Amino acid sequence: MNGSKKLVDKTIRPLTTLSSLTPADVTGGVPVNALGNLPIGNYKGVPAFWDLDKAVNQPLITAESQYIMGILSGREAGYDLVTVTAPAATAIGTLLTGSLTVPTGELWYVNAISMNCPSDAAAGFTLDWYCSLWTDRVGALGFGQPFHSPAHALANAVDAGNAIATHVNAGGPAINQLDEFGPVATAWLITNKVPLLRLPAGTVITFTVLTDTAPVAVATASTLGVFGAMGRALVA
Repeated sequence: MNGSKKLVDKTIRPLTTLSSLTPADVTGGVPVNALGNLPIGNYKGVPAFWDLDKAVNQPLITAESQYIMGILSGREAGYDLVTVTAPAATAIGTLLTGSLTVPTGELWYVNAISMNCPSDAAAGFTLDWYCSLWTDRVGALGFGQPFHSPAHALANAVDAGNAIATHVNAGGPAINQLDEFGPVATAWLITNKVPLLRLPAGTVITFTVLTDTAPVAVATASTLGVFGAMGRALVA
């Protein structure tokens, strides 16, 4: 009929069929009515429970780094600066360590780890650092995974023209190695990483100094500094 309207049923109805998915799968057997509402949706044609952690909690990580609650500038000993000193006459192959721990209640977003060594007339030094959040599938020191491969560090290797300057030769110049994080970090060095390094409370950064070539001539102090900012913890 001319001018007639076709009615469309737009009634909103809940999903009524759940094939292999039950509330007990995600509640551990606790009655659903004891937990309040359990949102259910349709994902790629399959009924699915709404994961509140993925939908609400995890996206807050993006917002955490937008809050600057304090500055990390590699200048406060025992907080964002650690010094490892090789005493005079330290033998070849001695591994010296120091560490920093993110304090309780703090969340760090790191844009750079700085390692410095002033050099020694007789001994060479290989510098590296480890993060307790990362699983070390090769080593057995128990510090977590190292940022630099020991072979590359010792050889002061070059990858695509980018020096990994974590080894200082005996009698050579002082070195400053920056391992950087952030959106443009890989433009400076291919070993850098694109995301900022998120370190929750309790994370341990371990600084290692390995002597080589000859016994240390004079006491030599190497340092590791952490640069970045404290964020606001929104995700546990």
